[in-house]
Amino acid sequence: MQPIGKTYDGGVFTVEPGMGTAYAAATDDHDASYSGPDAVAPPMFHVRPCIGLMMQCARDPELGIDFLRLVHGEHTMRFQRLLRDGDTVALTGELLSVDEKSSGTLFTFALRGTVDGTPAFDGETTYFIRAAKKADGPKKPRPPAEPPPTPTWTASQPVTADQADRYAPASGDHNPIHLDAAVATKAGLPGVILHGLCTLAFAQRDLVARYCPGEPGRLASLGVRFAAPVFPGDTLTLQVWETEGGRVAFQTLDGRGKPVLTGGSAEIR
Repeated sequence: MQPIGKTYDGGVFTVEPGMGTAYAAATDDHDASYSGPDAVAPPMFHVRPCIGLMMQCARDPELGIDFLRLVHGEHTMRFQRLLRDGDTVALTGELLSVDEKSSGTLFTFALRGTVDGTPAFDGETTYFIRAAKKADGPKKPRPPAEPPPTPTWTASQPVTADQADRYAPASGDHNPIHLDAAVATKAGLPGVILHGLCTLAFAQRDLVARYCPGEPGRLASLGVRFAAPVFPGDTLTLQVWETEGGRVAFQTLDGRGKPVLTGGSAEIR
């Protein structure tokens, strides 16, 4: 039996001066809103105050999660207000569901942050714990996926060799699979991989630049599935499809055309 509904007290996090600017720099985001006396933090900066809470959830001894087999599966967040220097964020989490599969186990947690009792952001994050041994027997073949329609627009960028090293201190995520090749190899990876939330931050940056430059607070929500790892030196391409009602769909491809972010959705106020 899993403790569905278990809550987590993430304590409080104070946004120190320059943290939001540092996060923007680590994700190559040059929007002027993130610097100067009236600066706000990028929407994806919520990762910095949340990282301790996210680790608390993932390392809960009652859940028995093997951290070396943990993969960040999905992440969705809704933004009520952006954070600023000096904000003190009260953080809470909750275990929403546990889904057992032959390939592994999905743990979904709610994440919430308030400032002075007012909601700042809320959403869900999902961890996939790969099974120690793959299920025996033949796999049912998947039908070939239909090619998506032509994107409304695209944006490409290289992943620098030091991208993960820059992102780790700005986000507070020092998971060694992003920084230590020996640990990454032990986890079954060919080498260090970029933080999935950094790849999502690239998408957030390009979406804001296209639809609300200088007004990042108009990004109401952002969600995605992490489909494959991203490696230093690769080139990423964001593909975006415009829909109705201020919503867009998106995915990100690596340099070989393989999707690394799928099912992306964003809403612009």
